[in-house]
Amino acid sequence: MNRIKYALMTAVMGATLFAAAGCGHAAAGPNKIPMSTKPHDGRVSGYRLLHPPNLPSDVKLYQINYWSDHHQVEALMTEPTRAGHYPLLVNLHGGAIWPQPHWNFGYTPSGVAALTDSAVVQLYPEYQGYLGSSGPTKGIRTDYINAYDAIRIAQEFGEVKPRATYLLGYSLGGGLALMLAGVDPAVQAVVGVSPTVGLHDQAAWALSHPAVAAREGPFLREAFQLQPIYGTNVSSPAYQLRSPHPRSIHAPVLLLQGTADQEVAWQPVYLFYQQMQKAHRAVKLVLYPGGHHGLHGKYATQSVQQIHRWFAQYGLDIPSSDV
Repeated sequence: MNRIKYALMTAVMGATLFAAAGCGHAAAGPNKIPMSTKPHDGRVSGYRLLHPPNLPSDVKLYQINYWSDHHQVEALMTEPTRAGHYPLLVNLHGGAIWPQPHWNFGYTPSGVAALTDSAVVQLYPEYQGYLGSSGPTKGIRTDYINAYDAIRIAQEFGEVKPRATYLLGYSLGGGLALMLAGVDPAVQAVVGVSPTVGLHDQAAWALSHPAVAAREGPFLREAFQLQPIYGTNVSSPAYQLRSPHPRSIHAPVLLLQGTADQEVAWQPVYLFYQQMQKAHRAVKLVLYPGGHHGLHGKYATQSVQQIHRWFAQYGLDIPSSDV
């Protein structure tokens, strides 16, 4: 599917990068969604229809602002103009797993318009501290809370088919997808591309293989920097709350990982895969020899085909003309 391929090829450094661009006009929209102009987590504070020039005529694009973790967070959502109920595909970009200043990257209207499809509702959460979302970034736990609230809102706001949610995450977003799959019974399938697999496995592997971690890439080296923030016990609640748990995941999971990834090393991903197997969960790991972060270049087409087949196997069959 060209739109997923586009997302993969632009998922640089674990996030889909676009320059921030404002567009759109205020417009009428759903009137049954609970709203609040004051902080009320899980409520919409405002929304508008956007009209980027590359938006297909059979798709609507909403910018939704909502309350989460006491901040106003932004999400973009597309839905077909044709009446009906559609599967929900949640696109989760990457970023920082621990607190950072505000980051000016993420999904923008023109980028989302290039990814949209008239057979599915698509959601693109911006976590706190990214692009139009307020505050500093707080890391994977807050991003998880933001994404969880965005999904709940999309399931009410959009024309979403019940129990038909699919999660596609890159880098940090892959870890968020795994965490969300552990709590949302509507999730039917998950794909993580170059996924961080939570703080626990990343840090535990790095600390038990210090020599390898020192040369394998920045994330494993930086895993040692987690200790001043979250403590030295990698099995503590601070780490567990920022990690997916294999036994809680019931949706089938596809993990796509390059062996030459300098942002997310393949070894913790393989460890998580083994844990999923041990928990008797449906999981598939595809390792790409020499593949880099986001699997651009020589593996772009191959990885996109893997994603398409995985989702189609579990009910999200976007027309083959989009492949």
